[in-house]
Amino acid sequence: MNISRLLCLFSCVYLFIMSTYAQKLDFEKYPSTVISNGDVSMKVFLPDAKKGFYRSTHFDWSGVIGSVQYKGHEYFGSWKDTHNPLLPTDIVGPVEAMRGAGLGYKDAAPGEGFIRLGVGIIEKGNETKYDYRKNTYKIMDHGEWRVDKGEDYISFTHTIQSDFGYAYVYEKTVRLTGNGFLIEHSLKNTGKKNIELDQYNHNFFVIDNQTPGSSFRVKYPFKVKSIDDTNELVKVEGNSIQFLEDFKEESSVFVKLEGYKPLALYNKFCIENKVTGAGVTVSVDRPIIKAQFWANHNTLCPENFIQLAIEPNKEQRWTSKYVLYEAHQGKQDEYAYSKVEIEPEVLSIMQDKWNDEFKHVTYPEQFLNKVIEVNPGESIQKAMDAASNAGGGVVLLKKGIHYLDTTLIPRSKVTLAGERHSETLIMQGPEMTDSGINLEPEPQVTDFIMKNLILQGTRSGKANGIRISGKNGSRHNRFMLQNICVRDWSAQGVHMKRTDNIVMDNCDFQYNGSGNSLYHNVYFLYNKCILQSDCNMSNPILGKGNKYTSCEFVLAQRCEIHDANGNGIQADHEEAAYLFFHKYNISDCGNVALWFPCEDYYDKYNYTEDPRYAPQKVILNRCNITNNSYGAMWRMVGGAYIINSTFDNKLSDMVLYKCSVIMENSSFNKGNIKLSDIDQWPQDVSTLW
Repeated sequence: MNISRLLCLFSCVYLFIMSTYAQKLDFEKYPSTVISNGDVSMKVFLPDAKKGFYRSTHFDWSGVIGSVQYKGHEYFGSWKDTHNPLLPTDIVGPVEAMRGAGLGYKDAAPGEGFIRLGVGIIEKGNETKYDYRKNTYKIMDHGEWRVDKGEDYISFTHTIQSDFGYAYVYEKTVRLTGNGFLIEHSLKNTGKKNIELDQYNHNFFVIDNQTPGSSFRVKYPFKVKSIDDTNELVKVEGNSIQFLEDFKEESSVFVKLEGYKPLALYNKFCIENKVTGAGVTVSVDRPIIKAQFWANHNTLCPENFIQLAIEPNKEQRWTSKYVLYEAHQGKQDEYAYSKVEIEPEVLSIMQDKWNDEFKHVTYPEQFLNKVIEVNPGESIQKAMDAASNAGGGVVLLKKGIHYLDTTLIPRSKVTLAGERHSETLIMQGPEMTDSGINLEPEPQVTDFIMKNLILQGTRSGKANGIRISGKNGSRHNRFMLQNICVRDWSAQGVHMKRTDNIVMDNCDFQYNGSGNSLYHNVYFLYNKCILQSDCNMSNPILGKGNKYTSCEFVLAQRCEIHDANGNGIQADHEEAAYLFFHKYNISDCGNVALWFPCEDYYDKYNYTEDPRYAPQKVILNRCNITNNSYGAMWRMVGGAYIINSTFDNKLSDMVLYKCSVIMENSSFNKGNIKLSDIDQWPQDVSTLW
């Protein structure tokens, strides 16, 4: 070979290598966009069958996040040294996938199609088992993609039709919050066959470009354990996964995790880096069915799975929440509450329909300088009294069971916190028949917080879990419950009366009210300014999931009630106004999901038609009211809007008597009944309470 040919060959090889290297580093050539709210900045790759960053078949094409920056920290990025858009695992950021092959795979012959969510119709190969690591699967039909973008959000809609019974409309919105982001999902089954699938987010965290190792810790809200081999790289102990050494280039670990219960409260984890101070908490508002953890030299990936089962013409919604923060070294910050992020859509609709009339909650003031630890068997009340008398502080309940022999009385400026939610229980004692926590009108209490614990009843006596009773002129004020569980109390789970500025966040209030049908999971009476977020009030034993009587300025977002023997929600009486229900899902109630009577609380046995005793100014947005006997039965309700909501119930979706209701972009599969004469009221439901 002569010199000129040798130089030419060398030049070609050099150009090829350089071209490959440039492709490896150049992500800018792929279609993408940036959204920002001033605090959080995010780069999102766009689905594109010809030029997209990811064009393979395993992961959902929507919401592929390449970068998230917050307070100088980076949370995602490239975790591989090379990138090929056609390889199934060449992807970045929080990215979701189905577990298993896909819809219709089992029935498909080689050459026929099956569906992967957010990808399209895939051709089945000549194989005995699906293998997602193969890169030879052909996409037969990409479906139809639509993208909508604002300054701080981006939405994807994927529509698929098939000739083998499966079809859907899948919507995903990535929405920035003040300190993180939400991934909101909606999956509507438009086909003839049931959609059943398990879904998870692989996450692929690359935090501050730090190698996974001793600076990281992954924490869970349950005592985590695993029987898998950890290769002596990590220790699965207590409620965390701790790294024993910095990972080397060849290091890798995969473990299946146990210890959780199939509840939404357990579908959560947080990652912290003690060197850079970056932290993130991830939660999903559906029960966890499987948990596993994988990490290598470049990325760490907690993976929690959920299950979806959707009948034809039905829809399911779920939301993943990412909260970004700086991991503080001080213990005090562990006891600080987190403010609830109100979804921007809520604020926009409020402004449009009510202008500036809605009054939002005022949060409690918190005092963290003094911390008093209480071991099981020691007096919680003495610690609360001491903290309050010292000007405020934290009462930290050490993990274990704290049995109650007498009722606890809340004190002002006190945070009552559990050391670890799933392992810190306040338990109704064997001889106790009174309320677990009770506050009479005197003395007036302000700025009381409970977080990270379980308040467990035994269904004995007529005992409330939490009862707070104020009086006009000196109402109790600024109460917050965050990440707590109140269960199995014979009377009300939580009863708050003449108490203002109430926040309930990420709470579980179930299986309460076994005493009689007047006891509910949650009962608000004469309260102003209530914020509920991500709360579950399902399975009331005899009463309702949640009752709002004479409550004004209520915002409830992403809450759930299912399997009530009677009614899901009741709202009634004078001063019941400005009620906003956003993404409130109510299903399988034996009677009425939304019971809004016209009722005088002090004369409830006599029928009335005075609208001042019925809720006024009500908004339902993106609510799913399904599979109840009746979706809603309202009398004299005025100034109401039903927006972007789905009703699909057994007997009727809405029964409206002399109501003023505007319906926008909502579906009513069973249909509504409008009445002008009370004698037309359905005979199987009393007009009285």
